[in-house]
Amino acid sequence: MTNIKTQDKTAFGRTLHYVTDPVQADALQTLTGKKTLTDKDVICLQILGLQVNGVNYVEQLQLVGV
Repeated sequence: MTNIKTQDKTAFGRTLHYVTDPVQADALQTLTGKKTLTDKDVICLQILGLQVNGVNYVEQLQLVGV
């Protein structure tokens, strides 16, 4: 499973996720049109089956039946 590592920064009350791997960052920037990912973007990536920072909360929720 692909793991996307990010570095979180808060700006104006919003948490933005900067992708640390340059190849992944370029691919995600091409898809989203943005240099950073929002919390909503991270959730969408997890729904697609990707891990972000080693975790996929969607899979964990499915395991507990939510």
